[in-house]
Amino acid sequence: MQDNFVNKESNEGNIFQMKKVIKWILDSYVRLTGFQIHFLNDRGERIFSPSSSIRNGCAFCKLIQSSSEGRKECYKSFYDNGLRSAEYGNSYIFRCRLGIITWITPVLIDGEFSGSFISEGILMRKPAPYFIKEVIEMTKNLGIEEFKLREALKEIKIVSEKKVKAAADILYMAANYLSNTELLDAKMRQEKYIQQARISEEIQMMKRKELELLEKEEEEENSFIYISSIYPLETERELLKRVRLGDKEGAREVLNEILGKILFKNAGRTELVRARILELAVVLSRAAVEGNAELEMILGLNFEYIQKLGKIKSIEELCVWIVEVLDRFTECVYENRNIRNVNIIMKAKEFIRANYKKKIKLEDISKVVYLSPYYLSHIFKKEVGFTLFEYLTKVRIEEAKRLLENTPWNTTRISFEVGCTDQSYFSKVFKKIEDMSPSDYRKRMKR
Repeated sequence: MQDNFVNKESNEGNIFQMKKVIKWILDSYVRLTGFQIHFLNDRGERIFSPSSSIRNGCAFCKLIQSSSEGRKECYKSFYDNGLRSAEYGNSYIFRCRLGIITWITPVLIDGEFSGSFISEGILMRKPAPYFIKEVIEMTKNLGIEEFKLREALKEIKIVSEKKVKAAADILYMAANYLSNTELLDAKMRQEKYIQQARISEEIQMMKRKELELLEKEEEEENSFIYISSIYPLETERELLKRVRLGDKEGAREVLNEILGKILFKNAGRTELVRARILELAVVLSRAAVEGNAELEMILGLNFEYIQKLGKIKSIEELCVWIVEVLDRFTECVYENRNIRNVNIIMKAKEFIRANYKKKIKLEDISKVVYLSPYYLSHIFKKEVGFTLFEYLTKVRIEEAKRLLENTPWNTTRISFEVGCTDQSYFSKVFKKIEDMSPSDYRKRMKR
């Protein structure tokens, strides 16, 4: 029994050592398929996600998981089906309790189930009215407004069974890749080498500056001032700002600069380096909470990381450890912000659907969600994939199609009914989107 416990603890450590490779797989998968994906630990908890710049998540899944009860139910399903996939030793495609297509692929290390890739958030056919009704009924306990659920359901991608199977096969191959420790070791060595090279560059720069001071024969007092300010407060403030913004890449650059200065000042003194890096971790956790990461999650991560810190012996491992801490805290900021973005986008869409007949300005929409026009435009395009005015056009064209199918009105009247005062422009946009003119669309629908 003791041996099994040791193996399980060892496998968890292996998973976190594989983080760089897992993130690489997640990013590549999203770029290739466009599907949502995460990596779960053996308890069904999400621990790694794709880079924030390329995430292409399911609005419906995000909405459900914005509720603590919804998140709990999802994670329970992930855990149960993760174990099932491990029993099969292959990718397992299933429907979640709300009917959303999900596929999960186990990662086995030394024969032990250690985690899984999970991809979710699609349907294989357009949701029927009864399906929507069932989903609304089943989610009443989550406290989510019905109109938000209906809107999110409309956004779910419809994908063929063949594509789902192909995506599951890709994850199966990725899981097998993770079992190839030689390839993994090479990848992790490369990541460590890159980081150490950057830190070394920083140390060399510090040495050059010190030599310049000596060559200029500056007074001892001035030299002391320089040495004591090797790790300036401004640099730390810049790091914390990047964390609060959820800017992982920018934060990494500043962190490497700080690490170089810490190592230069404390060369060969591992315990002093450990103390300074621990101080950094505490400050980073505070910045993450200030950036609106969940306090409970950050406290849990703090405990987990400090336990790991006690087992680290070398300065190189300390540097790798603090980068892991930084990455995870920054991701927590982004993920929590992402959940809030779902509600902002829903409100913006609701306003557009209620006012599409009017002349809508960007400022009108931004006032409803209490954001600047620029920031609203940025998050809408990032989360939805097209601009606010492209969405407005989409709403108007969908309503125009409904009127063409159900009324005898001519194109001029329909264009006015959907908020377009220029009938020729309306017809041009309609044809561009539907590949046919409004009159041809009407004829086709009457066949």
